[in-house]
Amino acid sequence: MATADLKGVTESPQAASLRTEIVNYFVSCSLCLEEYKDPTDLPCRHTFCKGCLKTYISDLTPGSKLPCPVCQKETEVPKDGLEGFTHNFFIESLQDTVLQLTHTKKCSSCALVSQTETVATSKCITCHDYLCEKCSPFHCGTKFTKDHKVLTFQQLHSSEYEKEIQEQQKIICPEHKGEMIRYFCSDCNVSICRDCRILHHDGHKLITLEKAAEMVKPKLLTKFCGMEKKFETGEKTIAKIDEILATLQENESFVQQKIKARANHLRQLVNQREKTLVQELHQTTSSHRNNLQISRKNCSATCSSIKSTTDVLKNILQQGAPIDVLTLQHQLGQRLDELQSTSDVDDIPEELKLTLTTNTDVDQEISSGAGLGNVQISRQPALPKIKPKAECMLEFYTGCERPVDISVSPNREYVTIHDRDNKVKVFSSDGTSKQEITSVSDTQLKFPVGICHFPDGRLVLSGSGNNKLFILSPQWEVQQIVDVNNPYGVALNKSCTKIAVAQGYKEKPVSIISIDIKGQITLTGVIKDKDGEQLFSNPYQVAYMRNGCLVVNDISPNKLHILTPSGDPLYQYTGPDKLSPPPGVCVDAYDNILVTDRDNHCIHLVSPDGKFIQYIATQADGLYKPWGCTINQDGDLVVTQVDGKVKIFQYLEK
Repeated sequence: MATADLKGVTESPQAASLRTEIVNYFVSCSLCLEEYKDPTDLPCRHTFCKGCLKTYISDLTPGSKLPCPVCQKETEVPKDGLEGFTHNFFIESLQDTVLQLTHTKKCSSCALVSQTETVATSKCITCHDYLCEKCSPFHCGTKFTKDHKVLTFQQLHSSEYEKEIQEQQKIICPEHKGEMIRYFCSDCNVSICRDCRILHHDGHKLITLEKAAEMVKPKLLTKFCGMEKKFETGEKTIAKIDEILATLQENESFVQQKIKARANHLRQLVNQREKTLVQELHQTTSSHRNNLQISRKNCSATCSSIKSTTDVLKNILQQGAPIDVLTLQHQLGQRLDELQSTSDVDDIPEELKLTLTTNTDVDQEISSGAGLGNVQISRQPALPKIKPKAECMLEFYTGCERPVDISVSPNREYVTIHDRDNKVKVFSSDGTSKQEITSVSDTQLKFPVGICHFPDGRLVLSGSGNNKLFILSPQWEVQQIVDVNNPYGVALNKSCTKIAVAQGYKEKPVSIISIDIKGQITLTGVIKDKDGEQLFSNPYQVAYMRNGCLVVNDISPNKLHILTPSGDPLYQYTGPDKLSPPPGVCVDAYDNILVTDRDNHCIHLVSPDGKFIQYIATQADGLYKPWGCTINQDGDLVVTQVDGKVKIFQYLEK
C-alpha cells in the first residue's frame, strides 16, 4: 500500500524501503544515530552533523587536534574553526531527493533578509539555497543568479528532472574549499578538483567522472553478484537449521518416551533417577537449541544486511549519478567486503543426536541409579548432499603447462604453481591473469611445488630446488625462510599452528613445522613408522582435516595415507580400481577427501575413514589429467590439469 505524504506526493512501498535503507546505512550520523543535520565532512571523509561536531570537539581553536570519532585519524581544526570543514553536498542531495518526504527545510532568503524561519518549498539546484513560495520567484531575478535553476521539492523527487539535477549537482572538494570535484585520478583512485590536479596529481592519468564511474560499476556489480549468492546460501542455511531444530524436537520426544517407558517398568525404585535423566536431557537439548537459535538469528541478521545493502547498491548502479557511484565506492566496497568475509551464512551447526542406552541386568543396580540408563550424545555435522554429476562453473587457461598446485587467497584470487617454468601466477576470481612471480626478495624460484594461504593472506611457498620454505606477505615479501630439503606439497592446519611439508622421493618423510604464539617457525618433527623407518615412498602433497588428522598422497606406490594428528597410520586408500599417480589432494569443510587420479582422468571423493564414496568428475565431464586441487570459499572444487587449464566444479548441493 502506498504512503501518502505532504502536498499529494505518494510514495511506493519500494521507495519507502529504499529510503529506510539509505537512512540506516548512508545518512545517519554515527554520533547522534539520526539523519544528518547540516552534514559536515572531516578530512578523513567521515561525515557528521555540524551540531554533533560542535559538541564533540572540546577545543575549536584553529590548529588544535582532534581524533575522528570513527577512524581515530587525527584532524587539525581549520582557520575558520568549525565552519572551515567541508559541507557534504552529496548527503544533502540524497536528503533532498530520496529522503525529501521526511524533511522540513527553512528558507535561506527569509533567514538572511528578515531573520525569520519560513518553511521552504523549493531549492535552487545551482547554489543549493532553499526557498519558500514567496522568495522562489525572485531568486533568479538578480544579475548573479539569473542563470540559476529552481525546482520544487516535488520536482526534485520526480524522475523527470533527474538528469538535470545530476548535471547541476556540485560536489565540493574536501581539501580545497569552494572548488568542485571535476576529475578522477586513476593512478591514485580518487576524485579530485582543479587545485588537487595542479598541486598533487601533476602528470597523473586523469579521466572524466563519467568514464571513472563506468570503470567502477563492474567492480561493484561483481561484488553485488557475490552478495546475491551469499544471500541464497544464507537462506538455505536458515532452512537447514530449521530442519535440524525440527529433528532435534522429534529426537527429544522419542528419547523422552523411551525414558518414561523404562521408568514405568522400574517405577518404585527409579523415580528419582528418571527425573535426573529427563532434566539432563532437557538441559542438553536446551543448550544446543539455544546455540542453534543464535546461529539462525545471526544468519538471518546477516542475510538482512546483505539484502538491504545489495538493494541500495542495485539502485545506485541503476539510477545513481557517476559522482554518486564514485563517492560511495569506498563505503559500499568496504561494507560488501565486510559482509563477504562473514561466515554466519556458511556455518551450519552440528546436529545433536540423542539416544538412550540401557542395561538389562539392572535389578541389582537400581539402588545405585545405574539401572535406568544414561542419555548418550553423538554429534553429527550437517552433511550436504553430493551432486550426482558435478557442474563446471568456470574454466580458464594459465598460459603454462602442468600447474602442479593451486591455492585460493582470502580475496578469492587463484594462485597456481608451475614447477617446470619456475614461476607462480596469480589470477582473479574470474580467471583473468593479474601477476607473475619468478622470484621473492631477489631469490629466484627453483622448482616450486607447493603453496597454501593463511587466513590473513600470507602464503607458504615451497621451493624444492631452493631447499627452502618461504613465508610470504600478501604482497609477496619474504617474512621468514625455513631450510627444508626437497620440499614439495605444504598444508596448514585449522588452528594455523602447524605446517606439514612433504619432502618428495629424495628425502621421503613428511616434516611438521610448528608456529608459536609469536609467529616463530620451528621444525619440530618428522613422521616415520613405529620402527623408525620411512612410512612413505614418494610423498607429494599433504592436507589437514579439521580434527588435525593428516592426509598424505604417495605417488609411488599410488596410495593415500590418513594419519592421526601425532602421525600414526589410521587408514590407507588405493581406490575402487587401481589408482594411477594421485598428484593432488585436498579436504573440504566436511572432512571429505578429494584426490586427483591423473591417468584415469577423474577425481575420487573419499570418506574420512578412507572409504570410496563416488567419482566427482571424470573424463566424460571434460576432465583431462587432473593434477593439483583445492577448495574455494564457495565450497567448490578447483582442479588444475596437465594442459595448463584450471576448472572449478560445484559438486555439493547448495
